[in-house]
Amino acid sequence: VGSTLLVHQKARMERLQRELEIQKKKLDKLKSEVNEMENNLTRRRLKRSNSMSQIPSLEEMQQLRSCNRQLQIDIDCLTKEIDLFQARGPHFNPSAIHNFYDNIGFVGPVPPKPKDQRSTIKTPKTQDTEDDEGAQWNCTACTFLNHPALIRCEQCEMPRHF
Repeated sequence: VGSTLLVHQKARMERLQRELEIQKKKLDKLKSEVNEMENNLTRRRLKRSNSMSQIPSLEEMQQLRSCNRQLQIDIDCLTKEIDLFQARGPHFNPSAIHNFYDNIGFVGPVPPKPKDQRSTIKTPKTQDTEDDEGAQWNCTACTFLNHPALIRCEQCEMPRHF
């Protein structure tokens, strides 16, 4: 009876050893996959940090800011237009309005001011920031000088009249 138990335990031990070997191989495979993924990530990070094309130039940043301002103005105008439509009720006929901007006392989106090609010396912007909508405004939170048409700070999203 003792030898039967011994044979049974030996067979069980061999099965467990085979299972252990299989699991070790799986573990090694997973380790190599993780190493490969980490190497890929490191290579991508290095490539990204070395790539100058990822860092926008000063001109591109100014262009992006200008586009952002224009988009914010367009969003504000559309919001006002939607509010106007909703205020007029469900039977409102938009084609009856000749010019939306005349009805809300707004002249329309302000085009970006043309850059003065003659003077290359930058002067502090004080008087030339005035336009049809009033003066630019400083954010109460971050002091950024914002376009008059914006209702939120372009930099920190703080509402204009907080």
